[in-house]
Amino acid sequence: MAALGDSRADVSAVREALASRYRKPLIQWFRNRGLDPEASEDCAHESFVRLCGCETAVLHNPDAYLFRVASSVLADRRRRARVRYEDHHLPLEDFDAPSEEPTPARVFEDREALVQLATALNELPERTREIFLLNRLDKVSYGEIAVRFGISASAVEKHMMKAIAHLHARIARNG
Repeated sequence: MAALGDSRADVSAVREALASRYRKPLIQWFRNRGLDPEASEDCAHESFVRLCGCETAVLHNPDAYLFRVASSVLADRRRRARVRYEDHHLPLEDFDAPSEEPTPARVFEDREALVQLATALNELPERTREIFLLNRLDKVSYGEIAVRFGISASAVEKHMMKAIAHLHARIARNG
């Protein structure tokens, strides 16, 4: 290509001609240097962006300068890849994300655990079971439970310790 004139229209026309003429060869140039198709497209685009940002005085030989810019883009990309350890990354397609749906085995295990918990709760004295469920399920404080049952907060605490110890022993023994 001929040397550029000073007008912006000339510069713009030369840049468009370069993009039209060299887009595919530039992508192939990046592919030949080991980049995948997407990375090659990105690097070609980056090369043209950098070329558009340079001074017109530098563009006396734009064809050669384009590949000089491309070489710089490739070096920058490789430097970033090395710093980010990109060669250690796994592609997202190879990632086997756990499903949100529980497996049948998990559903079975959870049901068994609930049955075991219900059985252990039913083994508690009625008042202890009620106090435990009020506190743990309904989030009622020890003080409110004490007022409701007409006992001290210390007595509520003792009922809770008894329930927790029993449940822990039963679940640990069976689990």
